[in-house]
Amino acid sequence: MIMRCRMAHVTALALVAGCGLILSAATSGASEIPKEYQDAIQKQLQTVDKGVAEGPYKADWDDLKRHDAAPEWFRDAKFGIYWHWGVYSVPAYGSEWYPRNMHLTSGRRSVYKHHAETYGEPDTFGYHDFVPKFKAEKFDAEAWADLLKKAGARYAGPVCEHHDGFSMWDSAITPWNAADKGPGRDITGELEKAIRARGMRFVTTFHHARTRNWYPRPEDEPNWPTHTTDPELRMLYANVSEDLFNRIWLTKLGEAIDKYKPDLIWFDGKLEDIGDPYHQRFLAYYFNQAKQWGRDVVVTTKGHDYPAEVAVEDFEKGRMNRLTDFCWLTDDTISMGSWCYTTNLKIKSTAKVLHDFIDIVSKNGCLLLNISPMADGSIPEVQQNVLLGMGKWLRTCGEAIFDTRPWLAFGEGPTRLRKGGGFVGHVTYTAKDLRYTRSKDGKAVYAVALGWPEDDALTLTAVQVDGDAGGKVTLLGRDGSLPYSVNADKQLVINVSAVKKADLPCEHAYAFKLTGLTTSLSPKAAIGEAPAAGGGPARSTKPTLSKDLLLDATEAGLTGRSLRLESKGGDTKNIGHWNHDDSKAVWKVEIPKKGTYRIRAVVATTGASHMTIEAAGKTLTVAVPKTGSWTDRKTVDAGAVTFEKPGTHEVVARPVKGKWKAVNLWQLELTPAE
Repeated sequence: MIMRCRMAHVTALALVAGCGLILSAATSGASEIPKEYQDAIQKQLQTVDKGVAEGPYKADWDDLKRHDAAPEWFRDAKFGIYWHWGVYSVPAYGSEWYPRNMHLTSGRRSVYKHHAETYGEPDTFGYHDFVPKFKAEKFDAEAWADLLKKAGARYAGPVCEHHDGFSMWDSAITPWNAADKGPGRDITGELEKAIRARGMRFVTTFHHARTRNWYPRPEDEPNWPTHTTDPELRMLYANVSEDLFNRIWLTKLGEAIDKYKPDLIWFDGKLEDIGDPYHQRFLAYYFNQAKQWGRDVVVTTKGHDYPAEVAVEDFEKGRMNRLTDFCWLTDDTISMGSWCYTTNLKIKSTAKVLHDFIDIVSKNGCLLLNISPMADGSIPEVQQNVLLGMGKWLRTCGEAIFDTRPWLAFGEGPTRLRKGGGFVGHVTYTAKDLRYTRSKDGKAVYAVALGWPEDDALTLTAVQVDGDAGGKVTLLGRDGSLPYSVNADKQLVINVSAVKKADLPCEHAYAFKLTGLTTSLSPKAAIGEAPAAGGGPARSTKPTLSKDLLLDATEAGLTGRSLRLESKGGDTKNIGHWNHDDSKAVWKVEIPKKGTYRIRAVVATTGASHMTIEAAGKTLTVAVPKTGSWTDRKTVDAGAVTFEKPGTHEVVARPVKGKWKAVNLWQLELTPAE
């Protein structure tokens, strides 16, 4: 699915052949920010556009789709760590949204009262006044990297910039960076060197797309720093024009790419706040630079912000509830609350983090786990202990995780997520829950029990044994094999009676390795069916009867593997995530009288597409033009059909195979022909 974003208003920009969009002097931000940063932005833009022009990737969605979104190294690596650590760690109150919430005078998220009582009113003690207090005096990149390595991470890196506008690297683009203010150190640079020295891939995460629309600017508080016209302060609070903000967004990325050559760039949400051409230029530049480095790089986004061929989909505090045939990412935090350190932060147990991770891997996912360092650069011992517990387990059972691929089913047992996606909530797994993986060569299947079996015999109800050519069952971390048998249903039964609890090789979860057996998915598998081609079984909902001639998205019955309702560009729902050409939307409509009716569709798409609308025994083929973005709606005339009698009729919208590009659909309008 192509990126959902609105085309930013771009003025005084010239199209230069082969070089994308180049900034003219008329829009250099001369009246907004200091000249030093104007010049740095202009220079970086020229570097980016030169890199785009050199290829091989062009700043064009169709061309960018040649990229391999999930390269082999990423699918092998499975586990990474990052951290929310910055100026917002100084107040250590509420969450990493403190910079915003200190300006909210009411509401459940407000920390205004705390801020005013502790530090003073925002106009006397602004967020920027925390910057000198962010000293990171105990920060040791080498010690951090040692901990990450011991935890078993294969990729790691910092939140380079959160919504607050403070860059955690040595930046020429903004004065608000860790080298020039606060710590006085290139935090990202030190981490990059230490992490790579230990054989891990380097990650940079960016949350800065929403900054301009994130800081509250209440009109009844015009003296608050968020309203500032001070040329330097406004760069922190993003009180700048949309054009300039888009350029800053792009050049910060370009600068980080040039300085640190990240293997993975992770994005938070609200990418739609940035103009489409800037995304295309970023991606083309990053992919082209990676070609020069000789590396396969990864970009991750939330909610299909970039096409599936371009970026890995990320689920915040969530994961899939089924096995998929595509690789995805979960970002979750080690705590039960804030992403950054707060004084009352509650930390999850090692078992909780580990069980969720095993479930993720079994479904074809990877994990990026967040930790929450303190402002001084120390990582609290309780968090370190969870990481060390993860590493200890992975040293014993990592063979069942790293370099694996999904088996025919993700698992079995009583515990299953009710829904997949982001923010799925918490479940507690039991010893009856098993999760499966396999080796890449298919010679080994791993069954991971999320607790030691309660009985002497462990029956793998999902595993059907079709042949045995020197079969062997072992428990990772324990010498010797375990006896097994095959029951009347051809299911594998492992005898675990010989393993005493006092002699267990690890804690929390136990990985059984099956080799020499020909296996298939038992028809009696408890849960976790194999995915259909293209991403899992289709889901279907029933339509509700529409008694007017306006067929809203909410009244449709949806059938498809990803098709669902969402809200893009307003309060009304639309049908979105229409990624597969075998999906459809069906309406039931009450036609008041026989006659001819014109049908019009309210749609949005970033690329020309074709769909059909079936009604009254006739199929209308609709050419859907590119509207500009996922929220730029256009009403398209589909044609006319004749209903021979009044009453309930069915209207179906479906893609044209081979000519389909995803479309957002709000409504079908039926109008009696004159």
